[in-house]
Amino acid sequence: MTSRRHFITRATGVAAGAGLVLAQAAPARAQAPSPPAAAGKSKLDEVRARGKVIVGVTSEAPPFGFIDDKSELVGFDIDVAKLIAKGIFGDDGKIDLFKQGFAARWPNTQNGTIDFGIMVTTIYPDRALQVAFTRPYIDSGIVLVVKKDSPVKTIADLNKPEFTVAHLTAPVQEERGKRLYPNAKFLTFDAISAQFNAVKLGRATACQLDAPVALFYLKDNPEFRILDEWLTDVTGNGIFLRQDDFKWWLFLDTVVAEMLGGSRWSEYRAIYKKWFGVEPRHARVSQSGR
Repeated sequence: MTSRRHFITRATGVAAGAGLVLAQAAPARAQAPSPPAAAGKSKLDEVRARGKVIVGVTSEAPPFGFIDDKSELVGFDIDVAKLIAKGIFGDDGKIDLFKQGFAARWPNTQNGTIDFGIMVTTIYPDRALQVAFTRPYIDSGIVLVVKKDSPVKTIADLNKPEFTVAHLTAPVQEERGKRLYPNAKFLTFDAISAQFNAVKLGRATACQLDAPVALFYLKDNPEFRILDEWLTDVTGNGIFLRQDDFKWWLFLDTVVAEMLGGSRWSEYRAIYKKWFGVEPRHARVSQSGR
């Protein structure tokens, strides 16, 4: 059976039409929140009574959320949030997009400033101590991007002084580089776009990118490829919300499940292809005869 890592790298190779297994209808990776007290109302009831949903998003992380050349807030996460609003109200316009920094995610969720957040947030156990997560709506992981004609085929191939790797100004990327290819040279940048351009202009041999971000860049730059060997395990990005509202969590998790393999599959698939240029690959639940 084709592995998730194999599939994403195959999506960037010569064979056309291949896709990426970044969206899996897998079990939730964080524990469901406990049911709230019987006397309390669910956030779902509050949202429906209000007539719109308030969603925490980022404007600083293309292709998930960013300001485009028309000064509009766009991105994959933005489109998924609108699909959820459509699931609540039958209208994807009944939504307020609340731009926030990553440090504000947990406080704004806990104090009710936002109804839920969707902003390229990886599910980790320590984060699940602060907020509840739905099952992943997209998978990720760290990959290396090189030019198609590069002699580099594996991570070990980079471990030579004649090669240079572009990193972000993030300690984890430097640590990873020193551990996996210590003999290579490093270039450090403040922006992901600068990392990618360093490889494009020949200043670097490779760059470390999140897998979906890599696909976003490769969509318009077919002269690049992703190494088959990933730098990290596959991780999942989840929608986050307060921990004490089972009814709201169940609704959001159900919508995510329907996006990945049910009644919302075709809409999710169109959004995915729009931003990443390939098909999401996972088992679609048959809706025939229902």
